[in-house]
Amino acid sequence: MLEKYVRKLFDKDEKSADKKILDEVKNLFQSNFDFFLNYVDSLGNIVFFITDRDFVIKYANRIFLRLVNLDDVLEKSLKVFLPPYIKNLPIPENKRSEKILLHLKCRKPDINISLEGYVLGSENLLIFLLERRGFTYHELFEKISDLNNEIAKLTREGQKKDVLIENLKKELKEILRKDLVTDAFNRLYLKEVLEREVGRNKRYKIPLSLVLVDIDNFKLINQNYGRTTGDKILKKFSKLLIENTRMVDMVFRVEDDNFIIMLPNTNIEGANIVANKIKKISNSTLFEGNVSISVNSAAVECLEDDTVESLIDKSYKAMQLR
Repeated sequence: MLEKYVRKLFDKDEKSADKKILDEVKNLFQSNFDFFLNYVDSLGNIVFFITDRDFVIKYANRIFLRLVNLDDVLEKSLKVFLPPYIKNLPIPENKRSEKILLHLKCRKPDINISLEGYVLGSENLLIFLLERRGFTYHELFEKISDLNNEIAKLTREGQKKDVLIENLKKELKEILRKDLVTDAFNRLYLKEVLEREVGRNKRYKIPLSLVLVDIDNFKLINQNYGRTTGDKILKKFSKLLIENTRMVDMVFRVEDDNFIIMLPNTNIEGANIVANKIKKISNSTLFEGNVSISVNSAAVECLEDDTVESLIDKSYKAMQLR
């Protein structure tokens, strides 16, 4: 019975996997049989891949390959498919497992997909069983396509639905721009806005700064209080950032516990004032369930040779020096 499920997990093609790897996976699942069966019922949604303990890929199923838009990833490092801000991944001990939230580069540039699940360790291998969390690039634009089709249908029928059409257009913009959990702007919109503001900085010498804000050990909050409480904390934290910045400033959620505040017409001195203010208020605020959080912040200013990418990278490097 176990061998049948393992063959299914390997896309019904054991030949594509090295026999030594296959045997090690079978032995590991044999010792974690109940855990394994919990995933089998939803294999259509499982992103399944295997690496050695140095994160060199030894097997990847079709779902993983579709996400990275490649036909073959064998012997490539998993880190090639991860955003640069991910520095460490969990490495469970032999025959142990750990929960993991992984951000994977999608087939489109600047789009990351959140994957959530488990990584199991064997003597030589790491086995990842992950499910997609939130919208994928494809699903997001399917929803947009549905909204566009609805607009077209109303137009063809000649109905006087101007208000409805405007609401649908606004919803379309919100999907593209907003983070679904916190109501802050999302990473996609950050790049669009930064391209405009960096251009103004170079053209008119208008100061521009970013403040990166990070919630310490947010993973532990989700583990100890649950993801629902974690989401409520994130939403209140996002509101706190918006309320304590100017109307012209913009707050973006770039990762689970990372937010970037864009400060137009602000130099590094002003940005440091904002960073310290946010840190002080956040660290003294009680959130959902009387949970307190610890926040770090780092400010950077756009310089003459900065690009959108270098400015964001600079903010993460400044945070690492804290």
